Amino acid sequence: MKTYDCVVIGGGVVGASIFNKLVRLGKSVALLDKASDVATGASKANSGIVHAGYDPMPNTLKAKLNVEGSELFPKLCRRLNVPIKNCGALVVGDDIEKIRTLYERGKQNGVKKLEILNRDKIKQLVPDISDSISCALYAKISCIVSPYLLTINLCEEGIINGGEVFLEEDIESVKKVKGEFIIKTKKNTFHALNIVNSAGAGYNDIAKILGSEEYEIQFRRGEYFVFSKTANLNVPCTIFPLPTKKGKGVLITPTVDGNFLVGPTSERSKNETVTTDLGLNDIKEKAKNIIPNINFKNAIREFSGIRIICGEDFIIEKSKKVKNVINIAGICSPGLSSAPAIANMVATLLGFNLEEKKNLKRLKEIKLLKDYDEETQNEMIKQNKDYGEIVCKCEKITKGDVINTLNRPLKIRSVDGVKRRTNAGMGICQGGFCFTKVVNLIKDVRNIKYEEVLKENRGSEVAYGNIREVKNEN
Repeated sequence: MKTYDCVVIGGGVVGASIFNKLVRLGKSVALLDKASDVATGASKANSGIVHAGYDPMPNTLKAKLNVEGSELFPKLCRRLNVPIKNCGALVVGDDIEKIRTLYERGKQNGVKKLEILNRDKIKQLVPDISDSISCALYAKISCIVSPYLLTINLCEEGIINGGEVFLEEDIESVKKVKGEFIIKTKKNTFHALNIVNSAGAGYNDIAKILGSEEYEIQFRRGEYFVFSKTANLNVPCTIFPLPTKKGKGVLITPTVDGNFLVGPTSERSKNETVTTDLGLNDIKEKAKNIIPNINFKNAIREFSGIRIICGEDFIIEKSKKVKNVINIAGICSPGLSSAPAIANMVATLLGFNLEEKKNLKRLKEIKLLKDYDEETQNEMIKQNKDYGEIVCKCEKITKGDVINTLNRPLKIRSVDGVKRRTNAGMGICQGGFCFTKVVNLIKDVRNIKYEEVLKENRGSEVAYGNIREVKNEN
């Protein structure tokens, strides 16, 4: 049986970054995740902001890796064909001393292109800003990105260069025999010389199986509103209030897809993604302190994500209990921004040289039909009639687009997996028109039964069974 140089447990953006980096170093690597796709946890439900690095306390891993990671992002996204937009970020308020403190902290952390703005300059950037705001910190290098597309493309680039991703793998036991880990799941057995526990919210579950360090983990729920692309919000950059002990506060930000996000809350929670009237009303109140005329009738969806808090700083370390295990815990914000730098750090902890292989394969860019000019679109439809059939009216996604997505290196069987890759179902009707069409395409392209098609993960099957057969069973 094949013995991997490393098995990475957890398919979030951090696990995917580590997997990708180790593959590029020429190592044999497998990524295991219990979900039916990568990026189904915190890596799909966050603000998608690549933070500049002014917020973390100096001399912490958060500060160091945030700044290092954000500097790697533009080149990384170009290589992976992931959309990224340098829109900048404002931290706004009426306390100039707190703004200056953030500015000095950012300078100490090594953040470039920071500027303190007065009210006149803020109004030039955001004309609808609240009258109560008198000063701001402007971080010009702050970016927005699609966190789930980044995670997906990190994995797929790894796959085409020899790495392997295994989904729906529930780990049951891990034993170490003569310096080699034997990892048993409900479906398979894997052998590895090293293990990286990057399981996010499931970190302690895996640590218990490994016999490595467990940590006290706190879950915080963050609820959001998604605004339509036609919301006409005059917000060209990410806008934060002054941070508090609970976090960065309720923000307003554009997305790379043209929508707007407003949120999140920060409430102690179990590991459950629910939305509440209390949380959503809190967002409305706080957002209007930034943009008073914001119209929440333009919101088309609410969702929530879970932050994993584990002390004041990231935990990225060699296990002292189990040799050749790397512990990664408490990766909350700025985890997305830090992910590329975390991958480099983990490779170094494993004792690997950071020189990448030559002649690595480049992930093919997969454009949607709507991304091409009209002449090219017409030619593509002539060559392939599937491009002439609209599946999602809101986002103008075609049957050909969905089929291309289902034939990508990372094989999926969920409607939400298609949604993250194509935007089908992200429009104003939120899948009302395209849901069944996407289900049928998954069934046909994957050659599976209706009962095997998922909304997201196992347990969210879109069909129970054939009505006649179910009636006969009962």
